[in-house]
Amino acid sequence: MKKKIVLPFLIIVGLMPTILIMAQTNEALPTIQVKNVDDVIKIINNVAAWMYRIILAIAGIFVLMAAFTFFSAGEKTENVKKARNQIYYAVVALVVAVLAFSIKEIVIKILTTTTK
Repeated sequence: MKKKIVLPFLIIVGLMPTILIMAQTNEALPTIQVKNVDDVIKIINNVAAWMYRIILAIAGIFVLMAAFTFFSAGEKTENVKKARNQIYYAVVALVVAVLAFSIKEIVIKILTTTTK
């Protein structure tokens, strides 16, 4: 019974920061009018930003689930090992997500500094 309650709770708690950030933007969704390549790039950047937020929320949920597993492990060493692995993989996922989102900016900075 407890496991049926915990997962939805973790999902809600994990998604809460993303929902609050999206609610604070107060921007109406613009109408999409593709007139040139720059508009397509803007759309791709918007989709990437949304995907980044979703990945961060999912990684936060995984960290919360790993913490719950760790705290409920007791003296069972296999559950403690499982929780450590979950936390490790969640942190790796966060690092990969941050690098994937910022790789464009890194490449742009490298190219602009070498061309000057």
